[in-house]
Amino acid sequence: MKSNKQRRVEIKARRRQRAAVPATHSFKPDVRLPRVGAYASDDEPADRSVLLRYNNTYGPLPTFYAAQPFVCCDCGAQEVWTAKQQKWWYETVHGHIESRAVRCLACRRARRERVRSAGPGANLLGEQTNRLRALGETKPTEKALAEVDAALQSKWWSLRVVAIQTMVRWGDADRIEKLKAMIAARPEGGRRYWSWERVAADAAMCALIRRE
Repeated sequence: MKSNKQRRVEIKARRRQRAAVPATHSFKPDVRLPRVGAYASDDEPADRSVLLRYNNTYGPLPTFYAAQPFVCCDCGAQEVWTAKQQKWWYETVHGHIESRAVRCLACRRARRERVRSAGPGANLLGEQTNRLRALGETKPTEKALAEVDAALQSKWWSLRVVAIQTMVRWGDADRIEKLKAMIAARPEGGRRYWSWERVAADAAMCALIRRE
């Protein structure tokens, strides 16, 4: 049986060993933030006005896009996410600014094909999201209103946000009043700050601002 002194010696030795090994998951600063000096020839400027409309983040928005190497999470291939691809993803498709490329082109295509061949219901969230967005392009009917109300009770918060965006696209007085009620009920602090009510209020405010 080891004494307390021996254990302390072993603990200190292990700490010294860990300190001597460089961290494999060390923090990497965002290369897209403002920097001193000239930009690379393949960098792309970022349109912050577009990013502000489609991103709700506490972090700084990039001033440009730079090529980012990554390893495909499926096949392990070494790939590069080019600056032009990033600009298209963030400013045309409106992907979230914190999202990153994780799969190579071949694996992305294979994954889409697997989902497509699996038949209806394999990507239920995506199907319902597309359905709600399509409803936003048409006039609201009783059936459409019922679908949106059901989506607001979904377990997926992202689907609820799309339902709120659909309500804004319709723009009728009843929907706008309901959205304003969500904004008025926004919690400002306490445990409820991280609740759905805050997310709903923020989504409603962003959607109404874009509509204007």
